[in-house]
Amino acid sequence: MTNATPLNQPTDLNDARIISNSEVSDFLTCERKHLFSFGYSKESKHPSDSLTTGILGHEVLAEIYRAIKGGASVKEAEQDGMRLLTEILISGKYSAETVSKVQILISRYMAQDTLATGTRILEVERDFYLPINDDYWYGMRLDLLVEPLVGRLKGSVLLIDHKFTYDFYQPDNLLLNPQMPKYVGTVRYNGYPVHEAYLNMFRTRFPSHLISKKSNDDLFKRMPVGLQEMNQARIRNALKTQMTASERILERRKLPLDLWQEEALPVQNNMICRSCPFKNPCIMMEADVPAEKALGGEYQSRSYGYNSEDSDNG
Repeated sequence: MTNATPLNQPTDLNDARIISNSEVSDFLTCERKHLFSFGYSKESKHPSDSLTTGILGHEVLAEIYRAIKGGASVKEAEQDGMRLLTEILISGKYSAETVSKVQILISRYMAQDTLATGTRILEVERDFYLPINDDYWYGMRLDLLVEPLVGRLKGSVLLIDHKFTYDFYQPDNLLLNPQMPKYVGTVRYNGYPVHEAYLNMFRTRFPSHLISKKSNDDLFKRMPVGLQEMNQARIRNALKTQMTASERILERRKLPLDLWQEEALPVQNNMICRSCPFKNPCIMMEADVPAEKALGGEYQSRSYGYNSEDSDNG
């Protein structure tokens, strides 16, 4: 049986910040997108269907696995998840199509899920932290940590990261993704001897009315990261990139917003820009419209973040 006491969110950061994988990803993808998200702390009031599907899917899975961790049966836990979906549908927070797609996907998933029946749930939606120095910490939110009760992995610790994705990741995509090496290193630092990590993928490309015609192999895939074969250099280099980018971010944050805006170059790449939630204000800024005006009424304060200025809920 595995037990660990993860570090709680630091209560005395002084001037240190918590910098996440998503903040570094935004910064390295497009400095102007990072400015909008983390300088002005904004997000779209009308997020894309793919983003809302992922957010809602994560909420429902957390509700289900949290109930199982608390002693509920799988059936009771799934009912809790479906009740949450009903409440969200009534609230009008998400479109009926998004709620329907998530409901059908989760129901199909639970009917074949082995995590709920064959593991002990150790952590659900838990924040973990890795102190770097006095200026910043690395912060992450883990989806699921489990301990198998049967089979060759019995007694080990497995890290699970849910991904709602249009298509399944390919192995080379996984090798280039720094998120999992950083997660593994951070969770191990917090006392859990992670043996393997998995991407738990949900394929979202099909509209809700077509999902029933698809096989489970079309919809779900659990891909191991391959920690036993992973060169330790991957973890070291992922954390090194996180640290280097974090230091550049901290330098930007020292600037007044008007100077930060001048330094934040837009990437202006079609592959990146076409799905960017800040495409319209970016276009307006190219016509010399001030950023505050460009962000206008279509954006709101960020609802997610580790630092008090990043979001309404801290």
